[in-house]
Amino acid sequence: MSLSKRIKEQIMLIVSSAKNKRIRPFELEKMLSKKFGISVVPVKEALKDLVLDEKLVFTYQDPCSYIEIPVIESHRAARPMKVLTDADGEPWICDSDVDPSGDLEKQGCWRCRDIPFTRND
Repeated sequence: MSLSKRIKEQIMLIVSSAKNKRIRPFELEKMLSKKFGISVVPVKEALKDLVLDEKLVFTYQDPCSYIEIPVIESHRAARPMKVLTDADGEPWICDSDVDPSGDLEKQGCWRCRDIPFTRND
């Protein structure tokens, strides 16, 4: 395995095990140059490659800069919903694919009067 690959592996290991998954770049460079007995130049190059490959990002938390693993948004939006009104004028919250002419309760809809919420919730 090349030195560059080993440095990149160590960078990822150190960052992923660091508190808050971030570390100050100069600390990382100093640590790895000492570990491998090399100048900081190859460490900086490996770090730059990891940033270009989007495996790491530079961030700024006043007053310091950090290198960290990027946050990947894993939140998924709620499933598609719609509001229907039954024959009695009652509003129901339903999945978007329900049959409006069928029994809304049996299709898993929620009667709005049964759900305690306001516009401020």
